[in-house]
Formats: sequence, structure tokens, C-alpha cells
Amino acid sequence: MEHSSIQWIQIPAKNLIRATSFYEKIFDASFFFEELNKIPHAIFKKGETDKKLLNGAIIEVDENSDIGLSTILFFDATGNFSTILSMIKENGGKVIKNKTLITRKESNRSFIIPNTYIDNKPGYYAHFLDSEGNRMGLYGTN
Repeated sequence: MEHSSIQWIQIPAKNLIRATSFYEKIFDASFFFEELNKIPHAIFKKGETDKKLLNGAIIEVDENSDIGLSTILFFDATGNFSTILSMIKENGGKVIKNKTLITRKESNRSFIIPNTYIDNKPGYYAHFLDSEGNRMGLYGTN
């Protein structure tokens, strides 16, 4: 069973505009903005040179956020989500956000299930603490 592929990176920021400005100035990054699972995202997009800095987003967090201020690496869990979550628990880790469907707010009353920017398919994510207390993530399409 192979699960070494990093699929997505989330960089938390207390000020989304300040953070995106930093990456724009330093790395010539560009972004588009979206709210996913009620969290504002600045998603890295391809620039004029048709290069993408990374697969990921800067996400807005505040002092009440349960996400914290550490970058989260999302490992590929496609096809093995349940097995991986069980193995995390069995090997000294802790699941802190179970498998959750990624949704986007369309209006005050409706949400849709978008194709993700990772692989253009509907996706799921989970958060866990590894054996050393580092917050990590899983991403998969089933």
C-alpha cells in the first residue's frame, strides 16, 4: 500500500490579504479566492509563466480556529481512507477531523460539491495528529 504522495498543502494565515501579498511579492504567486467548508481559501493558481508554485492554498484562521497556525500536508488516501484512519489510531496517532466531504458555499442556504483543484474530482479530507503531535491531513476522492 503506497501513500507517500503529498496532494495538497494548507498554509494558515490570520490575515489572508497580507499573506497572499507576501507570496505574490516574494514568489510571483497568483491566487483565486473561494470559501470551502466555511473557511476562506486563497488557492494558488498558475501564473503567466504557466507554472504553479504548489498545489495548495492559504487559509484564513482566527484565534478560535481549531486548525491552528501550522502548515498542513495532505497525504493521498484515495481508495484507503478507512484503513489509513484505523492505522493512525492503532499506531499512536489521533484522528481529529474524520473524513469530510469538501463543499463550497453557493448562497446563505445552499452548498455544492465542487470538483477539487487537486484532481478535478469531488474530494474528501481528514485531519490527524501523528505520533509526535504534528497536525497532518488526508485527501482522497473516495
